Amino acid sequence: MKKIFKYILLSGMVIFSSACKKYLDVNTNPNSLTSATPNLILPQAIVGAASISNSFNLSLADFSGARANAGGFGGFGSVVTYDFGTDAYEGLWNSTYDNAQDFQYVLENTTTDPTLIYSTSIARIMKSFAFERLVNQFNDVPYSQALKGTAVLSPKYDPASDVYKACIADLDKAIVDITAGQANAATAKVATSADPLFGGDMNNWKRFANTVKLRMLIKMAGVPSLQAYTTPAFSSFNTTIGVLTADAIVQPGYVKTDRPNPIYNSIGFTTTGTNTTTSRIPTKWIYSFYDGNKLSDAFRGKVIYRGFPSNIINQLGDESSSVPAAAAAGSAWITGGASDGVSGSPLFGVVKGPTMGTPLILATEANFLLAEAYTRNYLAGNAETAFYNGITQSFNYLYKDFSNTVPGTKDVATDVASYRTLNATSPLVNFSLATTTDQKIEAIITQKYIALNMISNDEAFNEFRRTTYPRIVNTSTNPILTFASLKSISTHVDRLPTRVLYSQREYNLNPANVPTNINKFTSLIFWDPN
Repeated sequence: MKKIFKYILLSGMVIFSSACKKYLDVNTNPNSLTSATPNLILPQAIVGAASISNSFNLSLADFSGARANAGGFGGFGSVVTYDFGTDAYEGLWNSTYDNAQDFQYVLENTTTDPTLIYSTSIARIMKSFAFERLVNQFNDVPYSQALKGTAVLSPKYDPASDVYKACIADLDKAIVDITAGQANAATAKVATSADPLFGGDMNNWKRFANTVKLRMLIKMAGVPSLQAYTTPAFSSFNTTIGVLTADAIVQPGYVKTDRPNPIYNSIGFTTTGTNTTTSRIPTKWIYSFYDGNKLSDAFRGKVIYRGFPSNIINQLGDESSSVPAAAAAGSAWITGGASDGVSGSPLFGVVKGPTMGTPLILATEANFLLAEAYTRNYLAGNAETAFYNGITQSFNYLYKDFSNTVPGTKDVATDVASYRTLNATSPLVNFSLATTTDQKIEAIITQKYIALNMISNDEAFNEFRRTTYPRIVNTSTNPILTFASLKSISTHVDRLPTRVLYSQREYNLNPANVPTNINKFTSLIFWDPN
C-alpha cells in the first residue's frame, strides 16, 4: 500500500523563509539592531546567501530535469503537474529579500568609513547577486524602493531589465572601489574571518563580480531592445580582471552535529542520520548524459550517483507501480563508502559530506560563459579553449572531497581526455564538429547544463529557457527526449513552466504594485525569447 503524504511544489524540500536563519544569520530587521559591526553582519549574510542558493537549486530541480518522483509514494500533486500556486515559492522570495536587507544594512553603515570600503563593496556585490537570482525566477521585482523599512511599505515593481542594469552598475562600482582600496592598503581592509567566501582575497571578489556581470550581460544581449546597452557594456568589459578561475565556495566551518552544510542537510541526511530524500530519484533524462544514451560519462556519473549506472531512475510524473523506490542505503546523490557521508571512503560529486562548502558560482560556469561570449563575438577570445576548460573545471569540482581538494586517487586530466575520446563523434563534446554558431551554442549550453546538475539547477533551467538547449523534442513523452512531466498541464509548447509565481504575501500586502495576470505557462522572464 502506498504511503500518502502531502507535497508542496518545493520538491519535498523545506524552501524556508528562514533558510538563512539556521546558521550564522542576523535579525530579520537590521534597523532594529542597537549595535552591530560589518564584521558581524557580513559573514552571516554571506552564509545565508549560500543557504538560499541551495534553496534555489533544489526548488528548480524538478523543472530542470534533474530529479523525479520515486516509487512507493503518492500525492505528488503539483510537483508532477506544475499546477503550483502563489504560495509555492514564497520561501525563495521572502528569504532573498531578508538576505538582501542584511547586505543593505552593511552598505548603509560602512559607506562613510573609507577603511571599510571592502566590506561596502562585498555587500554591494552580494546584494546584486541576490537580485540577479530573484529576477531570473520572478522577472519584475521591487528594487529602487525596496529595503527601506517603514519608509516605503508598498514598494513599486521595477522592470526586470532595469534591475539588471542597476545591479551591473553596482558591480562596476564595487570593482572600482576595491581597486582603489587595494591602492591604499594602509586604510582599506577586511578581516579574513569576515569573509567565508574568499577569505579576504579581493582579487577573487572582483572576479566574482565580473562573472555575475558577464552572466547578466549574456542574458540581456539576446533581447534586441537592450543591445544598445549591452554592446558598449561588452566593449568596456574588464578582461584584465577576468572571471572566476577557482570555484566560489562558502565555507564558514560547517559542523555535522548542529551546523551541517545545507546541501548535505537537504539531499543527504539530517544531523540525526535521517535520510532526507526518500521520495526523490534521478531522471532517465539526466542519466542519458552519462549512461551512453546521449553521451558516455561514467567518470562524473559514478561520483554524482550512488550505484551508477543503477536503474533507480524515473521520468517525472510516472507514478506507476513499476517505478523504483529511492535507494535504501541512502540518498541517490551520495557516493562513496558510507551512506551518511561521514565514515568510510571519501565522498565526491555534489554531496561531499556535512562539512563541505557551499558553491555560489563554479569556475566551470565562468568558462562556459566565456565560451558563449567568444562564440557570439561579444568578447575576443578562443571559444574552444574556454569550452574545454569548462569541462575540465566540472570534473575538477566533482572530484573534490569535503575538504575542497582533489585526492590523489582521482586524475582529472586523464579522465577528461578519456571522456573526450569516448565522445569524439559528438559535437556536444568534440567542439571542432560544431561548425555553426547554433551548434557551438548548443554544445556550450549542454555542457553547462551537465556541469550544473544538482549544483545550480535554477541556472541550468534558466539557460534552457533562454536557449532551448539541451535540445528536447516538444511533442515527445520519451524520457530520453524530454524532461517535461508526463502529467504536465502546461500549455507552453515544451509542456514546461515558463516562470514561478509571485509570493502570496505580495498580493496581500502590496496589491497596488504586484503585477497581475501572471501565467506560469505563458508569462516570460524578460530575457526569454521563447
